[in-house]
Formats: sequence, C-alpha cells, structure tokens
Amino acid sequence: MKKAIADSIHSTRYLLARVKEFVPQSSERISRDAGDFWSRSDKSDRIKDLSHWLGEGRWSDEQRWTRVGQMNLERFEKLCLFANTTRPIRSMIEWGPGGGANAVQFCSEVETFIGVDISEANLAESQRQLESLGFDGFQAISIEAEKPEQVLDHVDSTIDFFLSTSVYQHFPSKDYGVRVTKLAYQLLSDQGVALIQIRYDDGSEKFKPKLRDYHQNAITFTSYHLDEFWDIAMSIGFKPLCITLGSSCYAYFFLKKQKIDSEFRTNNL
Repeated sequence: MKKAIADSIHSTRYLLARVKEFVPQSSERISRDAGDFWSRSDKSDRIKDLSHWLGEGRWSDEQRWTRVGQMNLERFEKLCLFANTTRPIRSMIEWGPGGGANAVQFCSEVETFIGVDISEANLAESQRQLESLGFDGFQAISIEAEKPEQVLDHVDSTIDFFLSTSVYQHFPSKDYGVRVTKLAYQLLSDQGVALIQIRYDDGSEKFKPKLRDYHQNAITFTSYHLDEFWDIAMSIGFKPLCITLGSSCYAYFFLKKQKIDSEFRTNNL
C-alpha cells in the first residue's frame, strides 16, 4: 500500500513537472531573467565564455577567438558584393558585441562602431579591445533587456551596416527578435545592409523555441524556421539576398534594406 501511494505521488510530481514545461512565463519575466543572466558577464567565467571574451574558456586560444571575427568579416565582404555596397563603409552597429571578437576585425572598415548590449561589462570589454588597437570611434549603448527600443534614443544618424551574430538564439522570444530586426531596419540608411545570424529550428527537442526558465535554457532559447525568418525580414522591408548555414543550426541571413511604401508595410507587419 505504501509503495502504491509513493508511486502515485512520484507519478503526480512527474506529470506536474511535464505540464509546467508547456506553461509559458510572461515575456516581461523572461526578459528580466535574460537581463539578469547576461549582466553577470563581469563575474561568471561561463558567461564570459558565452560572450566571447578573449582569454576565457574556449577563447583562451587567441587564434580561435580571432577566427570568429574574421569569418564574419568574410561574410560581410560577400554581403557587400551581393548588395553592390561600396566599401569602406562609414558606420555600423553590432547588436550584442560581447567581448569584441567582431569589433576588432571590423574597426578598420568604419569610422563609427556602435555596440548595443544589455551587459555593461561586455560593452566595456569591447571598448577595451578596440582601444588597444588605437580605435577611438566606439559608441557604447547599454539598454534594458525589456526595452530594446531604447537604442533609438542614442543613435543620432543612420548607419550603413547592422551586424548581429551569436545573439538571436539568446533572445527571450521570437517576437523580441522581430522587434530587434525592425530596429535594424529603422537604423539603417536607405542603402544599408545587415548580416543577422539566427539559430534555426530543425525539429529537435534541443533546438525548439523555449517558453520559460531562461537561466536553464539560455543557450538555445529562441529559434526560427528558415522560411519563417525569411518572411519576417521581408515583411519588415528587407530584401533577403542569401542564406548560408553553419554548424549548431546556425543560419546567416544576408539582407539589404529596400524602400517600401506605407501600404505595403501596413499590410505585412
């Protein structure tokens, strides 16, 4: 009898735990948790590694760290060819510069490099890396995790290139990624281009979008189907030029801003 009761209690607890997985937390709660998670990048070795800080975790190998930025610079060069964009460009913004692996490769391309992050420690590390190269055109923009639109209060003129890699998969929701992509469109000049890397949903449990428990699921929290993000980009006003796929279900979207009339935008957003 006791065993039957114990088994029943165990089964009930298991079922409750499984049901909980499908009950979404509020977007505000998840965004706050994301802000809390990434704000620890000045204290946590694990989060420094996830944020691509030179000398931390995987990035103790400086060549490996350098290669990250070099590969994204090569992608940018292809993007410019596809979009007929003249180089060098004047300005760029990176959403989520982390420890500066991209910044140190791109700084020779631009006069102004704007970094947007919810972690002030990441922004400080990016600035430190750029200053070590003698680059003084870095503008750090710290935003609250729940309010990505705050970036609009700090950027005075349009920019030529929007970059975000190894970031969208950590966003607190798909909708948050849509908001940031809309901001990218707003911030870009009429002929601006964007390179955005997402994680795509391959149907596996590991890479499906998550609905709760950000601290537990931060690494693979948000993903999109490839055609889904393509349609999102188009509905905002981007012209997708190319997609390339990488390991760990990474997908790189090569985008060019195109002018759209107000009727088209109203019907598609």
